[in-house]
Parts: sequence; structure tokens; C-alpha cells
Amino acid sequence: MPRRPMIAAVLLLALALTGCTGAPAAKPSTTPTPVASTAPTGDGTLLIGTLFPMTGESAASGAAQVAGTELAVRDILADQTTPTQAVQLIHRSSAGDLAVAYADLAARGVDLVLWDAATALPAGAGGLVGSAAVVGLIDFANGGTPLAATDEFTARLKTADPTLTATAGGAEAYDGVITGALAAVITGDDGGFSLMAGWPQVVSGTAVCASWGECVFAISDDQTTDYQGITGRRS
Repeated sequence: MPRRPMIAAVLLLALALTGCTGAPAAKPSTTPTPVASTAPTGDGTLLIGTLFPMTGESAASGAAQVAGTELAVRDILADQTTPTQAVQLIHRSSAGDLAVAYADLAARGVDLVLWDAATALPAGAGGLVGSAAVVGLIDFANGGTPLAATDEFTARLKTADPTLTATAGGAEAYDGVITGALAAVITGDDGGFSLMAGWPQVVSGTAVCASWGECVFAISDDQTTDYQGITGRRS
């Protein structure tokens, strides 16, 4: 059964896109492509849908990825130095009827969809989820295969789900949420088109940062970020 949405308050600073001058680096095909128009379309809530395997032989990885997304939201929430606004996670299974899952996420108006870190993003998925930015988390798996988390990150993942039996994919899911939230910071908007425009800028700048707080500080200081997070440089 679908997990209940998790709602938390999330920091999203309203910074203008024109303040980021770093030239986007070459990106894997699964990375959202900037669009010509980035007029604000968000509603103030960053709504993230996930499509991870909840059943079958990959269910343990799916659980790790769910835990990774929830841990990321919790880490964003921990920075309470500025006013906040809402973020919501909606988890659906990539191992079931995908057409139904796509339609459900589209009907809910999600802004960002994160696809399973262990498999390639299905062709045409983006056009089936409304105007959401759709990202294949395999883009975060250096070498193309998610690896088991370090002992330190495993311990952190288990604070989100103590029942985890595997951790592969958890780091990729964590970094996907942080990158999406930073894209909203850069553009000042949580709409899908703005996320597509801001996403490449999060990872193509000169200010290397490994956490939400470090990157937000860099952006607020008019620097262009190179978010490396848990997984490191993009493959």
C-alpha cells in the first residue's frame, strides 16, 4: 500500500535566477534539461513524488530510498535560521502499474519525481507526470550502480527506518531531494519548470558544498554551487 505523505517545513530562500552566473556543465541524459520559460508556477509547497520498488526482489533498495528522502527532508528542516515553507513527499511503487502511478502523481500536481536509483528512467516518463521535473536517480550512482552506504550514513538512514535490511540507493535518494530543494532556492520557485532550469546550476558551479546548509550559505553569498552531497561528483 502507498505510504502516507510526509509533510515538513522546508527552507526555500527566494533568490533570483539572474544571480547565478555559472555556466551549466555537461549533464547525463537523465538530468532535467533547462527550458526557455521559467515563469513561476509553484504554489509554495515543494511536492516531491517518488517511484521506488516497494515489492519484489528490489523492495529492500526501495525502502532504503524512501528512508533517504525522508532523512533529507529532516536535515533541511533542521536549519531553522530563516522562515520556512512546506514540502511533501508522496511515495509510490515503481514495481506496480506504472501508468496508474504516473496518473496519480500527475493528478496530485507533483513538482518533482525521483525515479529508482538502480534502473534507467523509462523513456517518455516526464511527459506522463504533468509538468513535473522527472529525475532518474541512477544519475547520482557513480559508475551507474548504487552502492551500500557507509557505516555512518547507514546509521543515519536507520533513524528514518530502523527496519532497513539494505542501504543501496539511500544516498542517491537523499541527494536527489537536496538537489531539488536547492534548485527551488536558486530559482525562488517550486514549480516543475523552474526546478528543471535550476537543477543543472546546483551541480555546475565553483563553490563545492556537501550539505544543504553549506550550499544555502554559498547561494546566499552569491556563489554558484557544486553540490556533491553523499554520493560525490556526478558520474
